[in-house]
Amino acid sequence: MNIQQLTYLVETADTGSMTAAAAQLFVAQPALSRAVRALERELGVTVFARSARGVRLTPEGEVVLARARRVLRSLAALHQAHEAGAPESSLTIAASPTLQAAVAIPILRALDDHGLATSSRLLGAGGASSVHELVRSGRADLGICDQTIESDLAVIPVGRVEVRFVSPAALDLPDPVPLVGLAGVPLVLPTLGSDRRAALDAFFAALGIEPVVAVESDERSVWMEAVLHGLASCLWHSVDSRWLPPGDVTVRSLEPPLWQELSVVHRADEDADPRLDVVRRFAELVAVRSSSCPS
Repeated sequence: MNIQQLTYLVETADTGSMTAAAAQLFVAQPALSRAVRALERELGVTVFARSARGVRLTPEGEVVLARARRVLRSLAALHQAHEAGAPESSLTIAASPTLQAAVAIPILRALDDHGLATSSRLLGAGGASSVHELVRSGRADLGICDQTIESDLAVIPVGRVEVRFVSPAALDLPDPVPLVGLAGVPLVLPTLGSDRRAALDAFFAALGIEPVVAVESDERSVWMEAVLHGLASCLWHSVDSRWLPPGDVTVRSLEPPLWQELSVVHRADEDADPRLDVVRRFAELVAVRSSSCPS
């Protein structure tokens, strides 16, 4: 999403018509309509109910509009700080490869859209403990996590993503898969001693299941290769569906559903950094997609 889309959304809500909003903003009406629809698809909600008489906000749209207004109100302060000569600096983000692609890159795009573009560096990290340590030590400015751990770092909640069961296409299982149905299924898991493996072992222990470990690896790309070659299945959160090759694997939900909480962490003494305000606004809008998912 970008600031232009948010501006179009707010103006459409204020005028009650995409035609009137386009005229007010001096843009072509089809271009404005495409931008608003693209934003709706990205958020996974319908913002406007359309009719021959114009548009009206849906209940979900009211939530999006309120957050969009807050984002736009923050822009003036952000630009003022930038234009006042706030020193530019590089930004280092620690995250797993999956979260680098799915969350870090959109954050960098949001900074660019806000006029706060900066040189950036993405540091690979294997788990939440590693991410927190990189941020705490000053080697990273931000960290992106899909696990919650005790920490003295400041946390910005980003939203939640569904954990799904990815298996070779030939594996005969119901959809959704009952959690107890994971017993006896060959799995690819992180290596013993890692944070992620400890969390999964605790999860299986709580279910009373002894997992069948077919492959161990801390590289998530290896997980998918193991599934593609028919060696094992895996638990995979759906933050970025582009990682899932169509047709070659079967993706099922779990019953009951499982969700993974995403967050951005930073040192508390950096709270005044205007770039963090962009991250907070980004997180608020991402949360709209999460709130539209069933609990």
